[in-house]
Amino acid sequence: MDQNVAAVCALHEYVRIEKPRYGFMVEAPWGTGKTYLVKRELRDVLSTDKARYVTLNGVSDRKSFRRALLANTSEAKLMDAAKNFADVVGKLAKVGNVGSLVQDAVEERLLNNLPDLLIFDDVERCEMSPGELLGLINEFVEHQAKNVVLCAFIERDDPDENPKKRGDFLSRKEKVVGRTVKIVADARSALPEFISAMPDGHGKQWFNSNEELVLEVFSSATHSNLRVLRQCLHDCGRVIDVLDEDIRASTDAIIRFVRTYLALSMAVATGEIESQQLRDRSDHRNVVKPKEGESAHPLYTCFLRHPEAEIYAGDAASILPLDLGFSLIGVGHEEPDKINAALRSTGQFDGSKEIPLWARFVKWWKLSQAELESTFQEAESYIFESDEIMPGPYLHIAHDLITIAEHGAGDSSQIAKEIKLRIENLAKSEKIPRAGYGRNYGWSDRMGTFSFGGFAFEPNDLTKPIIETMRNAQFESFKKSRVHEAKRLLKLLRDDLDAFGHEFSWDNDGSGYYQTAILHEIDAIEFAEVVFGYVTSGEFAAIGAQMKALADRHRPDNLQEEVVWAKMVKTRLEALAEKAGQLEKARMVWFLGFNWKFPEGEGAGE
Repeated sequence: MDQNVAAVCALHEYVRIEKPRYGFMVEAPWGTGKTYLVKRELRDVLSTDKARYVTLNGVSDRKSFRRALLANTSEAKLMDAAKNFADVVGKLAKVGNVGSLVQDAVEERLLNNLPDLLIFDDVERCEMSPGELLGLINEFVEHQAKNVVLCAFIERDDPDENPKKRGDFLSRKEKVVGRTVKIVADARSALPEFISAMPDGHGKQWFNSNEELVLEVFSSATHSNLRVLRQCLHDCGRVIDVLDEDIRASTDAIIRFVRTYLALSMAVATGEIESQQLRDRSDHRNVVKPKEGESAHPLYTCFLRHPEAEIYAGDAASILPLDLGFSLIGVGHEEPDKINAALRSTGQFDGSKEIPLWARFVKWWKLSQAELESTFQEAESYIFESDEIMPGPYLHIAHDLITIAEHGAGDSSQIAKEIKLRIENLAKSEKIPRAGYGRNYGWSDRMGTFSFGGFAFEPNDLTKPIIETMRNAQFESFKKSRVHEAKRLLKLLRDDLDAFGHEFSWDNDGSGYYQTAILHEIDAIEFAEVVFGYVTSGEFAAIGAQMKALADRHRPDNLQEEVVWAKMVKTRLEALAEKAGQLEKARMVWFLGFNWKFPEGEGAGE
């Protein structure tokens, strides 16, 4: 019999016993759902006041124990009203402490009329000594012969807790508790109620149709905390609520997004990962096995537990971009328009309701014979005939075609050569998408493995040249676009200073020019004129901060192409200030002195 089913049967058997003269305890870790289970199973007697639920959290003495027995009941309100009335009468009669005396008298009478079933929760959080607490509970068990259910997490091995107190409780427990059952987190039973409690919206609808995904991620996480599951589920639901229709309709992409979100948010909620460590997803070293003598990064454990989630963001177009992941999970909020823009920028939310070809083909060995034959034909057509490709999916499919050939279904070397030639021809026709910001290829191989969409493979002698050819083609495509990019950035500088600065931010998901030279492509005279306009129109501090941030990107032998350009901009700014008059000349000296930190590299003045 299932462990929880057996526990429930035992609970119902116990509450049917008249005057058992022993207590019944439900033991389970925090968040496992013991309170939920007991309240659910005893809801009929609780709703008709035939049972009393009592939390012992924070109870520190006999008086607070008695108060806890009456908390949140109609009797408690009556008792408080009697105390207040007596206090008023006492003041009029000039007699002190009347209210407390009346309250104690009313309380005593109410305690003598408690129902026959008492449920004590949070036993381990009671601040009283185990001897005193169990002595008070034993009054109901042995002397009043009530049915008493205890919910607790006592048998735990936690160095932060008091082992002496725990041992004391366990040694005394048998005098009060006659039967103990243990339960485990039953996510399958709890999940429908968690989803039902969500506000009506797209998130609730989505999770109603994807319960198995949630259960799979929860099981892989291994923390068994239903409270964490409920919170992370509701948080994710609120994100889905604000997604644009085409993003929600991207079936495979939204599944991978939710899988990644839940895996990371649960890890943060349980303390396995600290919020700030979400920013470490960009470093491949944090999700690989550590070298001997080194400690593993917390992300590595999460990476192992959730192999189909995109824990590693890297410089690829992660399904959950680095900045967005930190905002949603680390901070807990992001504006809806920014959420949609960030997801759309990955290129993976294309509105398709069908699972994309690459995602179906990546597990080709699991397909039925008919599905495999038709999918194989689609894959060949995509690789050798399509003029509209995405590099990440293309490389996945190329690898799978070569793998199938290596297993006896063709000449793998010949296929690899043909794929490489096809990429070269697509590049000549300018059909290869550019590397974003000269660095973001939409896939990654920095870990020594190719990675895209939560799936990876180790490149071999056949696939390495193909990957390198794609990389070179994407970078060449970027180089051809730099003139247009420079015009876009100049316009952004004029229209939105904050957005311009974000393009050069170091923590912009790898989607920025922090490590890529681009300023030298912008017309230096026009750039200087825009900057001068900000300086003279009351935006001295704002434009100064942006100029300093641009210069801070420079390190020795880094971005040298921009050094000469920076000198030209500085010279132009000085000329504009000179022409504007002595006051502006003085202000420009101040501006450049504080904010102009570009290096004066060799040849900077040439």
